[in-house]
Amino acid sequence: MQALVAGGVNTKKIQLLGTGLWDDPRIFSLPALDGGWYAAPDGAGYRNFSGRYAARFKQQPVRTATLAYDAVALIAALAKTQGAQRFSPEVLTNPSGFSGIDGLFRFRADGTNERGLAVLRVTPSGAQTISPAPRSFGASGI
Repeated sequence: MQALVAGGVNTKKIQLLGTGLWDDPRIFSLPALDGGWYAAPDGAGYRNFSGRYAARFKQQPVRTATLAYDAVALIAALAKTQGAQRFSPEVLTNPSGFSGIDGLFRFRADGTNERGLAVLRVTPSGAQTISPAPRSFGASGI
């Protein structure tokens, strides 16, 4: 970011776009990023998960712990409910997707995945939701 400002980029005249890595309190204190947009999961699921995790293990989880948790939870749910077809391509690529700690996700037949993310804005007081995470995947994607 400092390189952009040093190079003469006026961050007030262009819309900065970031990744979920911007969902960090340190980012909110950087005036040059104020107003920047980024996509990230709705924070409520992680806050709930991290509270339960900290109560059990007496420390905070790493942010990506939700990915491992969702993977194990999905395997357990499919094994319990889908019988012999539980890991078939048809079940795994269900267009409706699955609900995890960080919201919706689905696997595509081409090996990629999609997540239902919120669009947030950086402000000095924290993240501000511009567009909430979707509650379901629509016919044309999200």
